[in-house]
Amino acid sequence: MDGLFIGSGTALSTGPGSALVAYSVVSVIIYFTMTSLGELATYLPIPGSFNAYGSRFVDPAFGFALSWNYWLNWVSTVANEAGAVAIPISYWLPNVHFAVWGVALMSVVFVINAATVRGYGEAEFWFALVKILAIIMFIVVAAAVASGALGGHKYGVELWHYKEAPFVGGFGGALNTFIQAGFSMQGSELVGVVAAESKAPAKLIPRATRQIIIRLALFFVLTIFLMGLVIPYDDPRLINEDSDASISSPFTLVFLQAGIAPAAHIMNAVLVTSSVSACSSGLYAACRTVHVMATQGHAPAFLGRTTRRGVPLFALIFCTLFTLGLWAFNFVGQGIVFVFLSGISGVAGYVAWASICVVHIRFRLAWKKQGRDLGELRYRAPFYPFGPVFCFVLICIVVFGQAYPSFENGFDSVTFFSSFIELPLFAGFWAAWKWWRKTKVVSLDAVDLDTGARGGFTIEEETEMLDRSHAKGFRARTARVLSAIIG
Repeated sequence: MDGLFIGSGTALSTGPGSALVAYSVVSVIIYFTMTSLGELATYLPIPGSFNAYGSRFVDPAFGFALSWNYWLNWVSTVANEAGAVAIPISYWLPNVHFAVWGVALMSVVFVINAATVRGYGEAEFWFALVKILAIIMFIVVAAAVASGALGGHKYGVELWHYKEAPFVGGFGGALNTFIQAGFSMQGSELVGVVAAESKAPAKLIPRATRQIIIRLALFFVLTIFLMGLVIPYDDPRLINEDSDASISSPFTLVFLQAGIAPAAHIMNAVLVTSSVSACSSGLYAACRTVHVMATQGHAPAFLGRTTRRGVPLFALIFCTLFTLGLWAFNFVGQGIVFVFLSGISGVAGYVAWASICVVHIRFRLAWKKQGRDLGELRYRAPFYPFGPVFCFVLICIVVFGQAYPSFENGFDSVTFFSSFIELPLFAGFWAAWKWWRKTKVVSLDAVDLDTGARGGFTIEEETEMLDRSHAKGFRARTARVLSAIIG
């Protein structure tokens, strides 16, 4: 969700139609990914999430590559947000160098992550609450601006017929928007993982799958649609590769157009909070990912060490330094680096989603090969095999389709390298581990379908346990609501 606050400007600059189509299609991809992951995670809630599934159901080298891909995804996201934090702050302090805010942000999130897990969770709880309230406020105000109730102008759908809108740049422009949409919406797959590791996966997985449709439609598709109604795609303040740090987020622009300057300042503060939250949660995911890899022998052993409070400090330092190295490229040009890192992170997210589809298909093939009854599965993906196959094909079209906008009007090096540098990296990790460890693709007969399988309880028993585990206080109830909304 954090990528939506600032990254939506890049998507909107390709036209309201392109942005709406991209976010809608990515929502479909995420839904099918969630149903596949839900089936896997309900039956096998094992440490390492879908990275571990890759090793078990496909090839140990595939799982290794998937783990490092997911780590790269998060460190790129953190570096991107560390650079983007200067965007909302420059609205107030345009003459302060962006490096001040980047270093300050990384210092804050390092301290948050170096604290206990409880301290991290406390900070993320309040960050999430602020973001949810901000998006709801934005939806109300944007709808009022579009209808003419605020701002003194009734937009309707006039901006969909403005100049080259609704699809600026045609097919190539629309394709290019998918990468930014993927970057903005990544992390949704964590909903299934968290639910699967709870006390009642058979109860929570179907609920999480249903709720994610509402969440995607309300907080992404509706938001981007309203932006396209009230903000021209060629507004010079929208971020792109030619932008500088003086631009504003679409969330701030809408309040300015509504004539509510004080609220624009509030929304700008929310954008800063969002950057802190995105960096904090991204750094948490990155250092925990590399920590688990170290314990499995997929990363240097010292990264697996933890403090007495359970904090993987060496992994945290490693991820922070690597992130700062990526962030330092902002000295070359902030707008270009934002697009470049968004592309890397977006494609890495697509690779992760496609891998979940592959793993799910292999899981079902092994299940059938070994003569298992589908009735044993506590949750079944409702659209198998169409869901994962369609999702995988769609992701391939989106990712490899980036070659079209890269060469449509001459060679665009930023689009090309940001879209494709991740693929040889993933293949390189896979090939290197396969050569080093001499791994082989796991045969369907040899796939382990039992170790770590969740057993025993009926859905009714899990529901009773879930009800008993729910606290009664305001904070616990609010946490459950936030979990349902943002995962």
